[in-house]
Amino acid sequence: MAEVACVTCGQTGEAIATPLFLGKLEAEIKAKVCTGCWKKWEGMRVMVINEYQVNLGDESGRELVRKQMKAFLKLGEQTDSSKIAENYRPPNV
Repeated sequence: MAEVACVTCGQTGEAIATPLFLGKLEAEIKAKVCTGCWKKWEGMRVMVINEYQVNLGDESGRELVRKQMKAFLKLGEQTDSSKIAENYRPPNV
């Protein structure tokens, strides 16, 4: 199996072999993130969608999930994830 130096956990791990269907981001993720950290993100993604009540049918919802993913995987983008840890519920607008 191929290995990758993971920027998320800082260790060498198994490279992601399955398709991610993420367009331009897929190559960067496969080059920098190990399978174990990707699996952790998949679990965290569900929490992000639920806590922020994300509508994935809306581009702004998909962008929020993308930003959270980049921050979680340490791919250069920083976001405030404290709302997730505090069981945040956005105000009804």
